[in-house]
Amino acid sequence: MGTPIRLVRNDGGIIELMATTMTMNVDRGVTPLPMPFAGGSRFAFDLNLPKSLITIEGVMTDDQLYSSDLQNEAGATIDFSRIHGQAVDSTLRFDNAFLIAGLVDGVTNDAIDEAKHAIKINNTHEVWLAKSSSANQGFDSGSSRYYITIHNNTTARSAADIAASLTSLVGTYTGTFALTASTINSPIDNTTNTAVVLTQVNKGKSGNMSQPTFASWETAQGKPYHIPYSGGRDGSSNINKSAGDKVAELYAVLNNSNNGGGGAIAGGASFSNILNNPFDDREISGLDKKYGDYIIGIQIPFSSNVNNRESLFYMPTGGLMEITDKTADNAPVTGTKFDAYDSEFTGIKGTVANATFVQLGGEPIYSYTINFAPIDWIF
Repeated sequence: MGTPIRLVRNDGGIIELMATTMTMNVDRGVTPLPMPFAGGSRFAFDLNLPKSLITIEGVMTDDQLYSSDLQNEAGATIDFSRIHGQAVDSTLRFDNAFLIAGLVDGVTNDAIDEAKHAIKINNTHEVWLAKSSSANQGFDSGSSRYYITIHNNTTARSAADIAASLTSLVGTYTGTFALTASTINSPIDNTTNTAVVLTQVNKGKSGNMSQPTFASWETAQGKPYHIPYSGGRDGSSNINKSAGDKVAELYAVLNNSNNGGGGAIAGGASFSNILNNPFDDREISGLDKKYGDYIIGIQIPFSSNVNNRESLFYMPTGGLMEITDKTADNAPVTGTKFDAYDSEFTGIKGTVANATFVQLGGEPIYSYTINFAPIDWIF
């Protein structure tokens, strides 16, 4: 018996381990100090600066031949209520009237061919941001452009309305775009229905790409907050690795892998920042070969009586978290796809701090001890 644990890679792949023991340690850094002449009274400073370490121990053995279907679609997010690159507590919004007026400045009402800015929603299609009092979204046959309306010729449209238009457009042309879309709350501040999740119709790693991109926009013009496509995994394969194969691969990865640097959010932000460079539209196929194997998260299951299911441990961090964000009913169901930008509720982000592998008695059996450090930002 053991606990099935998943280490999550930057490219969406997973490393499955069977742990015999699992230890979760938290050190809040609170040191009580005695007060002189106070009869043994003590004081302490608690600045909410916890350190955490998760230790998993187990045994690696040879696989029995089996078929594993880990195929998955890549997904991306665009949040029209936020500005990309702004601090979490920033009040600047994409649907700010002045910002949107600037994006359609000089554009004639209902002249889709005059639209100046577009979102490249995948590597084949663009959606133009239009001024129109006639339609909220559609296809303009004259200019052969797909578009969504961000200004109705009187006022800027709200983030929720823009998100609804993009969702409707993708739904209408799913076959053309090879995408589906759904509206969700903002992943930053939970504003209702202001963000759109774009999901590739076709499963596989080929769906991981640099889009959505905004290469035609000037730096000073606020782009909506966005997360490039990730999480796509290739299809079924026969797995029959020896214990030595598993140790050799994991040992090699831990000896030489990196997240891309640049003070990134653990869980792919630096990877995404590189992909998101408006002056560099390189395909992910080259980048995931370099950064894809970096371990960015962990998923650990537990049995929950609150949810009446197998759930995943989670770790909500950040100054905006409330009491209700820390109760067991927030635990996601086992099997939830790890989301680097919503990892508080899809797993625990971070990376492997150190690991030890021991071959037992000269047999093809290895014990391991892996220390995983929960981290939000990795430099």
